[in-house]
Amino acid sequence: MLNSRGAVVAIAAFTLTACSNLASSTYAPSGAHAQNISNVNGSVKSVPKNTSGRVLYIADIDGQPGVGQIHVYTADMHNPQFIRMITTGTGRPFGLFVDSKNILYVANEPNKYPASIAEFEPGASSPFFSITNFKGYPGSVAVDAKQNVYVNESVQDEGFVQVFAPGSNTPSRTIDTGIGGYAFDPGSMAFDPHGNLLVAEQARLQLHIVKIRPGSSHATPLNLDLQGNNITGPGMGVDAAGNIYVASSGSESVSVFPPGKTEPVRTISPTAAYGLTWVTPRGAVFQASGEGTVTEIQAGSNSPSYVLSCQCSAQGAAVSR
Repeated sequence: MLNSRGAVVAIAAFTLTACSNLASSTYAPSGAHAQNISNVNGSVKSVPKNTSGRVLYIADIDGQPGVGQIHVYTADMHNPQFIRMITTGTGRPFGLFVDSKNILYVANEPNKYPASIAEFEPGASSPFFSITNFKGYPGSVAVDAKQNVYVNESVQDEGFVQVFAPGSNTPSRTIDTGIGGYAFDPGSMAFDPHGNLLVAEQARLQLHIVKIRPGSSHATPLNLDLQGNNITGPGMGVDAAGNIYVASSGSESVSVFPPGKTEPVRTISPTAAYGLTWVTPRGAVFQASGEGTVTEIQAGSNSPSYVLSCQCSAQGAAVSR
């Protein structure tokens, strides 16, 4: 079974390094790296104390060859500061999710280690539980209010979402998203205010978003006008008001769709967007570039606020509650 994520990147002519010798498993950034924060005009910013108490997690597939890591920063938006690195329980991390209890979930695609969803308590450096029983390759993860874990998987160029009860390694449901084809890539997942799970999927160089209602095993198209607006994904997120934010790797932008609307009302750009997307309840956006940056966008803004640079291949991002 081919890893279709690599096919997507190749077709988009955007090469990611699958593994590198940037760091060892005990890698800790130097003081210079910890200060490597720049705004959009490239000037270096000072690093004060964390004032919000929230943290930003960045999924980095580069570490040891075939093994990634999670970078942890403050999530102050104006003054992100490096905190620490998580290297245990990280295979090749792509999708990230933080639930209402601030538990971090990491979707690891297989390479040196088997595929897994690793679960970390707040502040922990080792997972307390891992899910390893999948139908395919996990690309992203989402967790509902009852802590059921949803895993978006690529199965021979077809999309499936498997649902796991808390603490279980056996799926309770397997849902066919109905999306598949050449260069399939599982994208972001997020819950709308009604508890519906929205699932982004790339196939045949186009983005599709489907909706799965609570308790359902059926996916229905969301019918946003993605192709007409040249929105290619794979990132997507939802705020507390129900606005849907959809990234576009091709146009380096994030488009915002109000609840019930099929056309975007605004576009955030320029935003490097080959990676996955995290949207806070208030509408702040953290967009992974797929290489060495995460773009941070304040709620309501149509342009980047800051670009956080790291020695990494940033595939996904998530922020604590």
